[in-house]
Amino acid sequence: MKKVFLIFLLFSQTIFAQHKKEVIKAVPLAQQVEEYKVPEDQLLNGSLKGSKWYFEFKNHAETGLILDKDKLKPDVLYFVNAKSFQININQKNCKSLIKGTYQIMKMNDGSTTVQKGHQPFKITSPYQKCVAKLSGFLSGVLDISINETGEIMEIKEGEISSPITVPGF
Repeated sequence: MKKVFLIFLLFSQTIFAQHKKEVIKAVPLAQQVEEYKVPEDQLLNGSLKGSKWYFEFKNHAETGLILDKDKLKPDVLYFVNAKSFQININQKNCKSLIKGTYQIMKMNDGSTTVQKGHQPFKITSPYQKCVAKLSGFLSGVLDISINETGEIMEIKEGEISSPITVPGF
């Protein structure tokens, strides 16, 4: 009797152990790698699209870029639409066109300043020697601010946020 009971117990355990396993659907790799999209209400792109900003290319190394609405300055930053921009450089020894995409984020307090550690410009045009420093500057981390009247935009080299570290590691 004990043998029959033992065989019955082992047999019932194997039957219960063979329940149907739940199939977990894998997330496609493209969705896993997809870049984080910033909500439109956190961007200045909509208010900048179609605007032209004038500046002096020669002065960007010392002070960053100071752009305004003064059409007498030879160089132009044009926000074509809510995603792309182009820069026309019209200097005596350098005539060039830089194209790319942009994503200028508002600060959390609603002011017209970009968040620290953000790279707002991505250049898609081919490398051009006479504007290499400007392209490198724009591709980096930038702090962008626009005055209250919307007449002056200042683009300076930003601070790179350092990752949080634990002492001893």
